[in-house]
Amino acid sequence: MRVYQAELKRILKTRSVQILLAAAVLLSAVLAYFPCTFAEYVYEDEAGQEVTLTGREAIRMIKERQGVYQGEITEEKLSDAVEQYDEFASRYEGGLPNGIYDERVTAVDSYRYVYAINRLLTRMQEVNADPDTGIAPGMEELTQADAQNFYKQCRQHVRDLIYLENGHGAKADSAVAQAEMLYDKVKMPFIYYPYISTDAIEYTGLCVLVLVLIGMILMVPQFSSDRQTQAEQIIKCTKYGKRRLAAVRILTGVTVVTVMYAAGITLFLLVMNSLIGWESLKSSVQITVSAVVFFPVTVGGLEVIIALAGYITLLATVCFTLFLSGQMKSVFASAVTAFVFFLLPVVCYMVFDGNVRNWICSIFPSGGTGLINSFTYAVTDTKFAFIGD
Repeated sequence: MRVYQAELKRILKTRSVQILLAAAVLLSAVLAYFPCTFAEYVYEDEAGQEVTLTGREAIRMIKERQGVYQGEITEEKLSDAVEQYDEFASRYEGGLPNGIYDERVTAVDSYRYVYAINRLLTRMQEVNADPDTGIAPGMEELTQADAQNFYKQCRQHVRDLIYLENGHGAKADSAVAQAEMLYDKVKMPFIYYPYISTDAIEYTGLCVLVLVLIGMILMVPQFSSDRQTQAEQIIKCTKYGKRRLAAVRILTGVTVVTVMYAAGITLFLLVMNSLIGWESLKSSVQITVSAVVFFPVTVGGLEVIIALAGYITLLATVCFTLFLSGQMKSVFASAVTAFVFFLLPVVCYMVFDGNVRNWICSIFPSGGTGLINSFTYAVTDTKFAFIGD
């Protein structure tokens, strides 16, 4: 215990460690603030002037305008959304073949008549995509029948999408069977509470990325610094300077990064969800991200799962970094090697394709984090890694 306390004190008294720990907390708070800044709402005031709200003011307005559609997304609400859009489109001669991007549609009208129902219409477009091309119909093509058959079509679209991505054959059949088994656990009808966007989920993954990177940097000099200064030769001559000291250094390193991660991710989730609104966390991932997400969880549950998966990624990355630190003769060499392995999943995702990419990105220690290859995206995707068929 005395050796553990001495090592912990040594780490925490190091200036670079103090700076990195402070940076982890600060960056977590800053990243938590960003998702709410992306909110925007445009309306016309009493004087007829166009007003653009951003941030928390926009979120407040969005919650007010979307309130009628919160709760369970029933077929009736979907039918009402289709009817409301058709009424809006009929105000323009010839309809709106280009949807709300038609040059005749003003920002004020778009937010007033379409914004509240846009998410519902988007999900209906998604599940009614052409099974052969994957091209979704326009909003003007949606019908009352599409609204009534929405949940049945969700299940069909899962099959269509996997066959579209993998072709037909034993592999695709196996993937479809797995997907349907998982999708049967998804709660229907979906739940939606404004304001929630994919930005909140993406920034949770980004916060994990930053914390794992800082944790890796913290562990780089754990062993290599003593080899670089040749202090290792003296330490190994002491009573506890070999296996016991090595075990204690690993334990203290894991302790420090665990506390750092717990503090950082907790602060991030508290700040971000306080700004966006806690009630929105009850929204189904299927209505927020994609209707074909297999994971039967709410947005709040997904945030927690991403955080837990991030901690597993942190432990894997940190332990691998400690291994490299024990093998390298200088801090610089261990830092460069650790950083290369940290980036390899990102590089492999861009270089390789298909099943090879899925496996390579999954087996690296840092495979659970990244830019577009992280666990955050994998859990909401429809890709499978295959072994044979």
